Amino acid sequence: MDLRPRRMILYRGSLKSCNYRCSYCPFSKHPMSRRELLRDKEQWDRFCLSLADRAEAMEIHSLMVTPYGEALIHPWYWEGLGRLSAMDRMEAVGAQTNLSFSVEQSLKIYRQAGGKLDKLRLWATFHPEMTDAEAFGKTCRKLWDSGAGICAGAVGDIRYLDAIKALRRVLPDSIYLWINKMDGLGRDYTQKERTAFEEIDPYFGRELERTFAEARLCEERLFVEGDGTMKRCNISRALPGNWYDGEGSFPKNAFSGKEGGTMSCGRKACTCYLAYGGRDEAMNRLLFGPYPLFRIPVRPKAAFLDIDKTLIKEGERRLAPKTITELKALARDKCRLFFATSLSYRDAMRRCQEVWPLFEGGVFSGGGHVVFSKEGERQEKFLALDPKWVWALKQEREQYRFRILTYGDPHHGVIYKITLFRPKRMEWSREETKRLMRAEEMEGMEGIRWFAEGSCLEIVHKEATKAGGVRFICQSLGILPRDAAAMGDGPEDEEMMELCASSLRGRIRRSIQ
Repeated sequence: MDLRPRRMILYRGSLKSCNYRCSYCPFSKHPMSRRELLRDKEQWDRFCLSLADRAEAMEIHSLMVTPYGEALIHPWYWEGLGRLSAMDRMEAVGAQTNLSFSVEQSLKIYRQAGGKLDKLRLWATFHPEMTDAEAFGKTCRKLWDSGAGICAGAVGDIRYLDAIKALRRVLPDSIYLWINKMDGLGRDYTQKERTAFEEIDPYFGRELERTFAEARLCEERLFVEGDGTMKRCNISRALPGNWYDGEGSFPKNAFSGKEGGTMSCGRKACTCYLAYGGRDEAMNRLLFGPYPLFRIPVRPKAAFLDIDKTLIKEGERRLAPKTITELKALARDKCRLFFATSLSYRDAMRRCQEVWPLFEGGVFSGGGHVVFSKEGERQEKFLALDPKWVWALKQEREQYRFRILTYGDPHHGVIYKITLFRPKRMEWSREETKRLMRAEEMEGMEGIRWFAEGSCLEIVHKEATKAGGVRFICQSLGILPRDAAAMGDGPEDEEMMELCASSLRGRIRRSIQ
C-alpha cells in the first residue's frame, strides 16, 4: 500500500446552518438568509477556481470540506467537488456530512460536473436524534455501492449506545464505524463504557489519549476559510497572509519549504480528530492511508514497522502510550504486525517489550535475521557473514576509534551483523566508510554491504535488506506485498516501502463481505 503522505486542503466557508435540529448543536438554530447562502456559494466557487489553478504548482492532491452545519444539501458543493475530482492531479475529494441529501440527485449533479466516483470520500455522522440506524445505514450502503469511499460514525454518547450498536449491525463490515469522544460528558468513560465502544470502533482509544500539539507535524496540510484565512487545522491560530494573496501564485507560509517556514499553532494539545488525525505521523498513514482525515481505514493484512523514529520518537527510549494504544487497535483489527529494524532481535525486544506479544516476529539486523511463525512453528532465516571480517576490522579500531559489536546465533554458529560503534558526537561520514572499506586488511574481501546510522556503522551480508526480509515473510505466509504496509523513516526503509506501495486510488473501496 502506498502510504506516503500527500498534501491536503481542508475548506470551511461561511455556511453556519443545518437542516437537522439536534438539541446540542448551535447551527440547527441559525437559519441562513438567501443572501448569506449566496455569499457562501460565491466563496466556494472562488475557492474551487483558485484551487484548480494552484493544485499542481502547490502539489495538492486532495480536498475535504469541513463545514459548520450541513453543506451537501446545497448543489453548489457537489458541482465544485465534481469539477475538482475531474482533475488528474486530485486523488480524493469529499466532505463531512449527515447524509440528509438525496443520493440519486446529488450524485447526478456530481457526475454532470465531471465527478469521478472513485475519488469521492464522505465522512458521515449518525445523529440518533434525527434518524434511525436502518435508514442511515441504507444510505451509507447505497453510496458505497456507487463506488464512493465512506466512513460512518457517531459521538460516544452512552445514552445512544444501543442505537450505535444497531448501526454497526446494519452496516457491512467493510464500512468503518468510528466513535468520537463526547466532550460534554464531564467525566472519564468507565472501563465498561470504553470496552463497549472499542468493540464497535477498535480505534476509539485514540480519542482518549492526550495528543500534545507539534506544529512541525502539520506542515503538509492547510485549513482555508471562506475569506481566505489560512490555518494548519480547524483549531490552530491563523497563519500570516491570505489564500488569495497574489491570485494564481503561492500564498505566503502555506506549506513547508515556502516563505516563513514552521510556525507555532498556538495550541497545547490536538483535541479533535481533524487536529490529531491530519498530523504527518506514521500511525495516521498506517491506519488511514495518505489522506487520514477522510477516516477511511486502509486495513493492511500485515504491517512491517521500523522502531527508532517510527514507533519510538527521536530522543525517547520507550513507546508512547498513544502508540501502544494504536498498535493494540491494529491487532484487534486483524492486522498482522512485524518489526523491520536494524536492531537485533534481542535489542528490539528490550525496546518494545510492552507490545512484543502483539508482534509475530519480523526483519531484524537490517535483514540479516528474519523470524516469524507459520502454522504455529517458529521459522528463522540467517544471512551469515564471513567471520574473517571481524578480524580485519579489528586492525582498524584505533585509527577510526570504534568498538566492534557482533550479533549472531551461537546455536547455528553464525554472525549476521557487525556494528562499529562510536560516541554519539562522532557520526560516520560516507567518505570515512569508503576509506575504511578500502583498507589493506579488507582488500579482496567481499560479500557485505554497509550503512551508517549516526555513530553506528552497520555491516551485513550483501543480500541482507529489510525489503528482502519483508518479501521473504510475505511469500512464506501467502501475503501479497501490495496488501501489506511498511513504515520507516530512513534510506534503509525506502526499498521495503516501495515494495509494499501500490496506487491507493480504488483500493479504499473494498468488496462488501
